[in-house]
Amino acid sequence: MRRILFVDGEPHIRWLCREELQDEGYEVLVAGSGGDVVRMVDTYNPDVVILEVVLPDMSGLETGRMVKGTSKRTRLIYYSHCQPPPDPAEWGADAYVQKSSDLADLKETLRSLLRNHL
Repeated sequence: MRRILFVDGEPHIRWLCREELQDEGYEVLVAGSGGDVVRMVDTYNPDVVILEVVLPDMSGLETGRMVKGTSKRTRLIYYSHCQPPPDPAEWGADAYVQKSSDLADLKETLRSLLRNHL
């Protein structure tokens, strides 16, 4: 089973996305801050981290750099309302998905990333 770490500062978004991704068959752990992510990546060893750019304690971009520095095999998807760069790789990400109440784009991006990179 693929392990996903979903990170967002909003509890209701974490709950919704955890439920939806678990329904898709993923093992999902959630975090509410960048500091939590750094600790969890080492112990949880997720296949993919889905990360909001705006977090309560540190920038999601800074958090993403730490994730990539800790685990080269962990893939990174930014899931945010922020305007993305033309190429998500500029932020060190494998993909970027515009945050929406419809999780279809996020689910498809996740499936594609897992199929093509892991």
